[in-house]
Amino acid sequence: MTDPVDTTTSGSITNSQRPKRARAAIAELTLIVRPPGNPSAVQAFTAAEASEAQRYADAMDAAVEPLAGT
Repeated sequence: MTDPVDTTTSGSITNSQRPKRARAAIAELTLIVRPPGNPSAVQAFTAAEASEAQRYADAMDAAVEPLAGT
């Protein structure tokens, strides 16, 4: 089964799935998880998402790091 896509706007393909997390402003992001050897799996989190960040880091065998400037 393929993911649902919307091709009705300007002929381009877009993903119409809802994001799994609420949107956050860049300034709100304070934590980053960088799974080793997998740059496409890097995720940033807000301070309020610290426990989610730790769960993700544990699952990806990575560490939660503070973002520079926070």
